[in-house]
Amino acid sequence: MDLIIENIEEVIVQTKSQLQQNLPDLTGIFKDVERYIAEEVSIIETSINEGKSVIPEVSYEDIDAENIDIETIDIVKKRGCVVIRNVFSKSMIDEWNKELGEYITTNGYYEQCQDKAHLDQYFSSLQSSKPQVFGIYWSQPQIKARQDERMAKSKAWLNNLWTYENDGNLVFDPNKECTYADRIRRREPGDNTFGLSPHSDAGSIERWIDKGYQRVYRNIFNGNWQDYDPFDATYRTEISEIPSPAVSHVFRTFQGWTALTEQGPNDGTLQLIPIVKNMVYILYRALLEDVPDDSLCGALPGRALDTSPEWHVLSLKALSPIPLLNPGDTVWWHPDVTHAVENIHAGKNYSNVMYIGSSPLCKKNSDYLSIQGKCFLKGESAPDFANENYEVNYLNRATMDDLSDLGKKQMGFTPW
Repeated sequence: MDLIIENIEEVIVQTKSQLQQNLPDLTGIFKDVERYIAEEVSIIETSINEGKSVIPEVSYEDIDAENIDIETIDIVKKRGCVVIRNVFSKSMIDEWNKELGEYITTNGYYEQCQDKAHLDQYFSSLQSSKPQVFGIYWSQPQIKARQDERMAKSKAWLNNLWTYENDGNLVFDPNKECTYADRIRRREPGDNTFGLSPHSDAGSIERWIDKGYQRVYRNIFNGNWQDYDPFDATYRTEISEIPSPAVSHVFRTFQGWTALTEQGPNDGTLQLIPIVKNMVYILYRALLEDVPDDSLCGALPGRALDTSPEWHVLSLKALSPIPLLNPGDTVWWHPDVTHAVENIHAGKNYSNVMYIGSSPLCKKNSDYLSIQGKCFLKGESAPDFANENYEVNYLNRATMDDLSDLGKKQMGFTPW
């Protein structure tokens, strides 16, 4: 459901006043949160200085064998992110990467995109003479990756990290998936146009003003932040978003992507603040007295939620690069987690990924499928994204014949 607001500034002022009244000891509470974040930052900085990765890692083989210990699960839930290795074989990924390149070039994408780059509100300020993110959704490699059984099992494991049942009501089905079609990144060596500053997706000012989000963050906004469970799905599927090509309308347990090439630190790729409760710090920070009444630390409607040096310098100290990923590895992060993309690709090879998140079966996601399915059949851009529609007449675009039985269920074309 879209959140339509005529006077954003007025709503922000009213909401902040109400939230502040409910938090009479906000200053003291925020000091406790700062101490918690500072401790986590110290742990992360120490690990990095010792040459250790702060992003938890598991293998697909251990997921398949149900061989993930509780200590690993605890650290994944604390950090809010995880690398799952070996989801796909290198030979398969190399083939897909090659097919994607041919799909783009033979269909004339580079010639088309110069006239449509302005439509993309999320990346509009980052356009270069050659794109780094491609408005491609329906290539055959993307379809194959999304509907692959190994991907489905990986997502089910991720979904089951959440508490998805409340008072006997199933918030979502962790073992059934809704395909959320997203784009691809093909970042060339030396590129300095595609850096993304630290941010969180899934809404910006909505996290304070939307009634659904207020229920999600109820233990934060009533002052009992220690009781806030980022993996409690209650109310997560009931949030509303301000309509924008930069905001997702589905519930994702994890955002994620699949590596098509080897990439790691300094390769122009992902960085994370691996503290899932950093959102507590962000939400409280905007309510302090030094922030203007009509501001939420610079959060803007229809955009990602920035984590900025002006307001969030403490947690930014924990911004960490992902470890070296090989083709076929995947990386996943909780929708509250701050992430960024390195400003410069200093590596020697392309840094390529397919964006594939985890969006389990629920009414919110099923409703989206009914719209997305029509776009798939026509070859149009996925509904959450800019209406560029590059693929309408593309050769070798995936069709219904390319969907497996599982793929048809995930796309909402056949029932589970």
